[in-house]
Amino acid sequence: MTVRGHQHVGHASPTPNPFHKTSYQAGQDKVFGGGREVIRIGDTTACGDPAVGGSTKVRAVGSFVHRFGDATGGHGSWVPNASAGGLFKVNIGT
Repeated sequence: MTVRGHQHVGHASPTPNPFHKTSYQAGQDKVFGGGREVIRIGDTTACGDPAVGGSTKVRAVGSFVHRFGDATGGHGSWVPNASAGGLFKVNIGT
């Protein structure tokens, strides 16, 4: 499920591939912040860029939470980048 409002900063490729910026795909639907699913380490963007950086203390559905400015891993010839969004409050539901 694509999470509107949660994107990475975008990235270019050293090859002729174009710059792109895509939304995250949430890997869970139980923990929300600001009405949107929380992104966790291991979740990816629509282009396949994985969330690799995150909290070392806060978990959501078994994985650490990926926050504003946390690193992504890149994919293919596109270089790693970071999260361009984040929230201050997290609500846990069942």
